[in-house]
Amino acid sequence: MPDDRHFIAGEKLTYTVSYNWGIIWINAGEVDFDASLTSYGSDTALHFFSTGHSFRRWDWLFKVRDTFEAYSHYKNLQPLFSRRHTLEGGFRINNRYHFNPDEQSVFAELEETRTPYNTHEISLPACTYDVLTATYVARSLPFSNYSQGDTIRLSLLLDGKTFELPIVIRGEERIKNRDGRKWDCILFSAVLDRGSMFRAGEELLVWVSKDDTRLPIMMEAKITVGSIKIYLSEAEYFKTSQK
Repeated sequence: MPDDRHFIAGEKLTYTVSYNWGIIWINAGEVDFDASLTSYGSDTALHFFSTGHSFRRWDWLFKVRDTFEAYSHYKNLQPLFSRRHTLEGGFRINNRYHFNPDEQSVFAELEETRTPYNTHEISLPACTYDVLTATYVARSLPFSNYSQGDTIRLSLLLDGKTFELPIVIRGEERIKNRDGRKWDCILFSAVLDRGSMFRAGEELLVWVSKDDTRLPIMMEAKITVGSIKIYLSEAEYFKTSQK
């Protein structure tokens, strides 16, 4: 876990998802990310919650209804519990993970369209994150310690398997967001594992602001039925008690 945390409990981010269809881009969906302070058992925890959906008028093209949720230890972002409930193009996944940090293991409850409900005890490499917590960890990586072309690797748990997520430093760029605002950004890419939406080995490009918030301003990736761009459309901060 990075030493400096570049997000705060009480942050809510909303994104517009644009899909490339032939020669035109259409606003096809929306994604929200919430981070709040709470407790999980006897631990002070961060509660991360994210939903994504395609707009109903575009469901015929590729229907998406996604929910990701995670509880992670406040001090080191060690995952405590996470779940994924998704519908992507008719393919359903419903997974729940109960982490045991002391044993470096997780009890996984797994279910998807082609596989009935099953459970597994999975051993984890040190500092393994669920995919939602990893999005916040990535924002707080010590980018200034690396040069363009360097790779940082995060250990992730997704769909009952652990794998390394390579994050490649691409440099810095000044970009203009959809609302016309210009941002000085750090650009990095994450090499994606295969999923219901993404192709194996495809890169997700991420532009995060160079200021202390490290807000993800824009993301771009190829998907199985075209390509998408994700733009920050709103950032809110609600009151929360920092501990």
